[in-house]
Amino acid sequence: MPGFLLHLAAPWQAWPAPALFNTRPTLRHPTRSALTGMIGAALGIRHDPLTGYADLSELSPLRYTVRIDRPGTQRRDFHTVGGGDSSTVHIGDGGRRANGKGTLVSYRWFLADAAFTVAVTCADTDLTTRCAQALRAPVFSLHLGRRGFPPSYPPLLRDGLDDPVAELGNLPLNRHQDQHGGKRSGHVLVDYVLDTDPQDDGPPPARVNDVPLLGRLFGTRDVWHRTRPHPAGQCLAPRQDWLDRLDAYLNPEGTPAR
Repeated sequence: MPGFLLHLAAPWQAWPAPALFNTRPTLRHPTRSALTGMIGAALGIRHDPLTGYADLSELSPLRYTVRIDRPGTQRRDFHTVGGGDSSTVHIGDGGRRANGKGTLVSYRWFLADAAFTVAVTCADTDLTTRCAQALRAPVFSLHLGRRGFPPSYPPLLRDGLDDPVAELGNLPLNRHQDQHGGKRSGHVLVDYVLDTDPQDDGPPPARVNDVPLLGRLFGTRDVWHRTRPHPAGQCLAPRQDWLDRLDAYLNPEGTPAR
């Protein structure tokens, strides 16, 4: 199907998973709900003033295929909210927590130095065109899972593609060759997370609670995890070397892409 390509890289990313208040884990790849929310922010879809939630149903036809260029490493951040003798945390009835119970402690996990390339597809070309245009000039600021985690690069790589999923097999990888044995074997193993059935003999799908419905309500969906070999020559050290190769791939005629 037609669509566009995104690249998501930053020092910190967090892709929320089911959590209790005190511990906020992250998944190892972008979630459907977070990607849909990011595109909704680019489009300027506002929260309903009565419910406080945004209606993202118009984006439900979008499908995502995630290539994990660099998986990053999981890190934990220690958070406190409130505290002090006179500034305890507000509670639901409008008051404040009692003195001595004012500080709330939580542990928030994130991915450090991860990078992902995402193919976004949909049979509705008008929708994908509108989404890509919005990502090029977003109405609201974009972030990678949490408000404090902005992307290192503009997320939109290329739009107007007939088959962006196929392009994932050719785009330069934002990683070092020595990851997953590239220098020894001549190829690297790259993990993929697919939104649609790849129609192969691989493992069955996993069922996840990751379809945004309304507010904090989510439906379930199937995701397929696959590992595919890529030539080690597709790997480049992050940042400038990768950007130069990416420009050359996206614009073979020599016009800079970024």
